Amino acid sequence: MTDKRTIRIKGIGHAAQAPDQVVLSLSLTARNKEYSAALTIGSQQVEMLREAIVEAGFKADDLKTTNFDVRTIYEDEEYRESGSKRYRQIFGGFECQHDLQMIFDLNNAKLNAAVDKIAACLSEPKISVAFTIKDTDAFIGKLLKSATRDAKLKARTLCAAAGVKLGNLIEINYSQDETILRNELRFENKAVLGCSSDTAFNFEPDDVKTTDTVDFLWEIE
Repeated sequence: MTDKRTIRIKGIGHAAQAPDQVVLSLSLTARNKEYSAALTIGSQQVEMLREAIVEAGFKADDLKTTNFDVRTIYEDEEYRESGSKRYRQIFGGFECQHDLQMIFDLNNAKLNAAVDKIAACLSEPKISVAFTIKDTDAFIGKLLKSATRDAKLKARTLCAAAGVKLGNLIEINYSQDETILRNELRFENKAVLGCSSDTAFNFEPDDVKTTDTVDFLWEIE
């Protein structure tokens, strides 16, 4: 620890950029009393979904699995005991949850084609669209430069007001949190299917905006 006088400043960085990439997330759910049947239905759902994206102009292997889970499900059953209404859980079968994702450059025509075909797919996936940034390293670089400029301005302003001089930089502390670099929206499949076949969504996503902080320690002369 230095014995010199110091000033510790928290720099707050801001960055905003128009998104250039689409993350299309899809969730499939299959239920059945039998384990093997639930898996079979889930597999069929994925195949129908792959066929849908191929019809939309994508490749079948553009669809990637992000999560797969099979769990037992239970249902509440009402019964009466001593004249009182009670509930108990009974085995309801198995649920197969399959989450998948497609990532591609932002293009309204491609996105419209994908949403149109997927919404009409018999596997009825839940659809979520996120607009994000491809070059995240460059974006985070802008964010950290902004935080550094902010800290320097604060430090120089405070030192000038206090009649002292800002000295050498001693320490930088930065612990990057999981920065959210996307704007999301969700679709109800029925609402999408309610549109006419020649309807096109004009997606104009807002800029991706985020903030982050960095701690700086300077000497005071």
